[in-house]
Amino acid sequence: MKIQIQAIEKYLPGVAIESAQLEAQLGLSAGWIEKNAGVKTRHWAAIDETVASMAATALQKALTAAGLSADTLDLLIYAGASYDYPIPHNAGRIKKALGTTAKFPCFDVDSTCLSFLNALDIAHLYFQRNAVRTIAIVSAELASRALNPQDPKTYGLLGDAAVAVILSKSDEGYEPVFPSFINNPEGADLAWIPTGGSVNRGIAADTPEESFYFRMDGKRLISLTLQELKPFLAQYEQLSGLALTEYDYVIPHQTSRFGNEIFAKQYHLNEHCLINTLAHYGNCISASIPLGLCDLAQQKKDLSDQKILLIGSAAGLSLGALTLRF
Repeated sequence: MKIQIQAIEKYLPGVAIESAQLEAQLGLSAGWIEKNAGVKTRHWAAIDETVASMAATALQKALTAAGLSADTLDLLIYAGASYDYPIPHNAGRIKKALGTTAKFPCFDVDSTCLSFLNALDIAHLYFQRNAVRTIAIVSAELASRALNPQDPKTYGLLGDAAVAVILSKSDEGYEPVFPSFINNPEGADLAWIPTGGSVNRGIAADTPEESFYFRMDGKRLISLTLQELKPFLAQYEQLSGLALTEYDYVIPHQTSRFGNEIFAKQYHLNEHCLINTLAHYGNCISASIPLGLCDLAQQKKDLSDQKILLIGSAAGLSLGALTLRF
């Protein structure tokens, strides 16, 4: 089975925000954010933008690039961790924002930073059973609304973005092979937002503002990730029959400067095959991996005979990988 990427497009809200601006705002020394987070610029959405509006903008760009209308879709999957409202799901609101009256199904997939990979795997299963012809996946993240200025390590790290891809079953394109996902519940509480769910709805008058912001135990998270990554990748290389150095391109989730550097060094990946977007976009949660794929597809144009590894980690703690063999 082969899948064609009919189009992949991104939407970056607002203007690029330089790290120097944030350093001045937070009273940090010049270069502190780039040194610690690895981010030079990131985009943060304007107050009137929403997850649904960003996603719809990226998706309309992709539909236009593919020469399609929303009415021709058979399935829409929103893959991400940002929500406009607890109910309804984002996919329905995104579909409404597109202006279509078609009745095709839509739903959300939320595994935070691995949402796009999980959605891609689900899309492949739909294609395998010949249930659909055309699927749209869109990842949109509004991380800036949950950042605490009192925590500069996360405040300077995360960015907002949306990426949409239109997929169809075809005689050309890529073979999706070797999907693999694991979860270690030891990491369930290492990255979270304490307030806003059913445990703590945040409606009490004395609810502290900082409890609505993203929190991360970075040291424990990176330690547990590295602990799990080695056996995960050893098993993945055995499954695929490919060493990481045999891939034409590796597109990892953009965790942080430290995480990216350790990954590249430990697995001897050169800068030509490793797609890093952290410096320009920041960590965009679920949108990070598709941002890398989007930039590669638009720069490279022809991906024939290329082997691409999509790989990442997510809050929970989860790891995932998927190979696209063109």
